[in-house]
Amino acid sequence: MREAPPPAQPYRHPGEAFLSGYGALRSEEDLFGYVEFLRCESGLSDRPPIDLECIYRHFGIPTPLRAPLDEQQGILVDSRTGIILIKENDPIVRQRFTEGHELMELLFDAHEQVRIGSFLPNWSGQHKERLCDRGAADLLMPQSSFLPRLKEVGISLSAGRVLATLYQTSLLATLVRMIQQGSGNYALVMWHCALKPREVRGLSATISQPQKKLRVWWRTQTPDWTGGFIPKDKSIPHDSLISHTYVSGQPYSGMETIHLGWGLIDCHIEAMPIQMGDKYCVLSLLHSIGPAI
Repeated sequence: MREAPPPAQPYRHPGEAFLSGYGALRSEEDLFGYVEFLRCESGLSDRPPIDLECIYRHFGIPTPLRAPLDEQQGILVDSRTGIILIKENDPIVRQRFTEGHELMELLFDAHEQVRIGSFLPNWSGQHKERLCDRGAADLLMPQSSFLPRLKEVGISLSAGRVLATLYQTSLLATLVRMIQQGSGNYALVMWHCALKPREVRGLSATISQPQKKLRVWWRTQTPDWTGGFIPKDKSIPHDSLISHTYVSGQPYSGMETIHLGWGLIDCHIEAMPIQMGDKYCVLSLLHSIGPAI
């Protein structure tokens, strides 16, 4: 583990500093006030890339330590001193997102102390983790600068690479941000090879083993998406561009009529292979043209 340089000034808990000036958290939207507080207090604008070191120096937070973590990307070791561990063999852009996530954890740490014995909302578990990811995305890709650039370049895998380079974020995090902030008829879908949940439950009762198929792992859509609900675990035909990407390990793009759950839609598909930890997957960007005729 590499030691971090000492902070420029005494440590000041950023979560506690925010709550003392702005009051207790009462809604999820207050999270974005904290993000703006971190940038403004540290003298940062919304211009990319966001320099997290400025935040560390301003609040006296030790630069996060790189460590050989296995199960987690990052750990808030001690909120009283601001010590954070980051998985050392993650790509730099992934490490930056993890650092943003742990800065959000400091807010929830302070909120939990205030919440005890009160009627303030309780965010915990996976819900809190998702909120920390949302906060990290907003910290590293501020809406005020990200959205105008997104309108210039549009939504595509190549545009995602341009913005990821500019904001020093991972392609996946950037694409998710593009879908969340953008407009148009788009969906981002991650596919993996798996059984249906009921097939997994019935494995011990069957003699023949069911065959795994390429299925929806997770998905997110723009507010304008009209392609209908995309069911988790929905499979894709073997002759789809998405299946070809999985088998060949090469990116594909083109028009295709696809069935996602509520009828056929015509889509322009961009698909690329992607490694998610030890799992080989396909990431697809769908641009729905409309219902198939």
